[in-house]
This record gives sequence, structure tokens and C-alpha cells, in this order.
Amino acid sequence: MKLKSTIKLSEQGQELLEKKKYILIQEREKYKKEIAGLREKLKQSQERANMYLRQTNVNIGIEEVHYISRGIEIDNGIDIKYLTIMGVNIPSIVYEEPVKQMHYGVAHTPMSLDKAIEEFNEVKKLIIKLAEIENTIERLNINIQKIQKRANALKDIIIPRDKQIAKSITDILDEREREEFSRLKVVKKNIS
Repeated sequence: MKLKSTIKLSEQGQELLEKKKYILIQEREKYKKEIAGLREKLKQSQERANMYLRQTNVNIGIEEVHYISRGIEIDNGIDIKYLTIMGVNIPSIVYEEPVKQMHYGVAHTPMSLDKAIEEFNEVKKLIIKLAEIENTIERLNINIQKIQKRANALKDIIIPRDKQIAKSITDILDEREREEFSRLKVVKKNIS
């Protein structure tokens, strides 16, 4: 009876794992749809940023652009928090965009420099978002595989093994019951 209860729990566990896998697959597909659009936006933004940078290099020279770039502060405004989807820790990158400060003279620089800086900031935001989504998809894939292995182990190994053991126990008990019945018949016959 205990084994039959265990088998029932194992079957319910397998069903729950299948449902969890289905939900995680739906989440993954949602992110996969989002990633294609982000990659295209990133590609276009990088092309624009590089175009503006080339224009600036032509207008004021590579040395001047290099000199201006040394005055730009490094941005460390990234923080990672974690969300949980069906027991899977998903990273959520929080990016605080720094206050825009010009470290160069506006009068002696072309507008293409401002546009290049603006586009490279957009590239950075898109890369951060893309990294977050790619990491999320990877974590979901790993967990979907783990769940699939567990569900398969229950379905193909544990449940059939337990059913076989339960059948063996039932067969043994049935045989003992038949033997006992036969003994009782013989005892009754001898008494009569």
C-alpha cells in the first residue's frame, strides 16, 4: 500500500514537472522573440555610431577624438538583481544612465561627435539588455533540460521499477493467499 502511494506521488510529480517544463518553454520562447528585434536594433545602432565616429574622425582628426575620449568617465551604473520564474533565478540588470556631462568644448567639435556619443550610449543600453535576455534564455535552457531529465527518470525508470516491485509483492501475496486457502481446505477436510 505504501508503494502504491509512492507510485501515485511519483506520477503526480512527473505531471508537475511536465507542466513546469511547459511554462519555462513558453517563457523562453517569449524571450527568443524579443531577442531577434534587439539584435537588429543593436546592429543598426552600431552602424550609426560608427558612421558618426568616422565623420568626427574626418572632421577633427583621430588624435583630437582620442583626446576627448580620455575625458569621458567610466560608467559603472550597472546592478544585477534576480527574479524567480518557477524556481529559476533570472538576472535582471538595472542600469542607471549617468547624467550627461560634456567634457569637451561644443564650439570646436562637430555635431557628429554628439551624435556618436549618443549612439554609443544607445549601443551600451542595447548590449546590456541583450546580455540580460541571452543569460535568461541560457538559464531557462539549462533548467528545462534538468526538468526533462527528472521527468524522464520518473517516467522511464522510477515509476516502472516501482510498479514492477508492487506487482511482485502483489503476486507473492496472492500466492501466499492461495497457499493459505489450500491449507485451510486440507485442514477442514481432515477435521470433517
